[in-house]
Amino acid sequence: MEGLFICKDDKYIDQVKGTSILSLLARKDDFEIMLYEFKAERPNSITPGNNADLMEFYYILEGEIIINDDDKSVKMKKGDYFYVNNIKETVSFRTLADTKMLYVTSQPVYSLLYTYTDELRNLLDKSEQKDVYTYNHGNRVQDYSVKISSKLGLSGDINYNIALASLFHDVGKCFIPDEILNKTSSLSDEEFNYIKKHSTYSSEILQGKFVDDIAMIVEQHHERLNGSGYPKGLKGDETRIEAKIIAVADSYDAMTSNRAYRNASTPESAMEELKRHIGTLYDEKIVLALEISLIEEGILAKNN
Repeated sequence: MEGLFICKDDKYIDQVKGTSILSLLARKDDFEIMLYEFKAERPNSITPGNNADLMEFYYILEGEIIINDDDKSVKMKKGDYFYVNNIKETVSFRTLADTKMLYVTSQPVYSLLYTYTDELRNLLDKSEQKDVYTYNHGNRVQDYSVKISSKLGLSGDINYNIALASLFHDVGKCFIPDEILNKTSSLSDEEFNYIKKHSTYSSEILQGKFVDDIAMIVEQHHERLNGSGYPKGLKGDETRIEAKIIAVADSYDAMTSNRAYRNASTPESAMEELKRHIGTLYDEKIVLALEISLIEEGILAKNN
């Protein structure tokens, strides 16, 4: 029938996967309808735009979220909805369970929001394909990082920075030669110096893609409390809290993953190693927040 459009079997016009999955279902002129999918315990935010006429409507199809409204938090579930129009401040929310929302906008935002994310996701996939021992590393580090952040009770904006920065923290590895990334023997000083460039490469790729904070956090994720990290040898509070969190999550995942030159450590051994370097390499409260999270998931045994 003319004018009738029937879509079945998860059909969509376009889809981009990043820190969430956004599927474009329908569009007409400036009007767009999308399906937004988020994993549990993921921080997200809606930022003010340049168009005062833009309205964004969110209807919860599945799952639960907590949305921040000034000084109070509101829990929302299936069947609830909210919308924003001409907001002046960032609206932050966090998923409590795997969540799907119908997302409707009065102005086109799909391409604007996800052109950069699609590019970055492709680069991230390329970097993980190059390094066969770190497949899905970005997703795992993001998972650990957001759980640590949740345990620490950090603000919505910081949580969102962590979610983005942790996912793309190693995207610069796509510029490191394969023979160095996958070398089975010890790296020479020259080769290790090449590896150390990846945090700077990652930061440069992210410049201008998101707020400047994301690029800075990514550049700092290999800095350490005592100044022994790279690329700038920052000490203590010279490193952002988000970067310190990613450093712990990244180190834990690296230790518990098989590498070309060694087998994976057990979760217990990896946690012991992190705790051994509290105060020198890693922040104590961050390491303990990860430990609590792993205990709650049954990955580590509960301490006596």
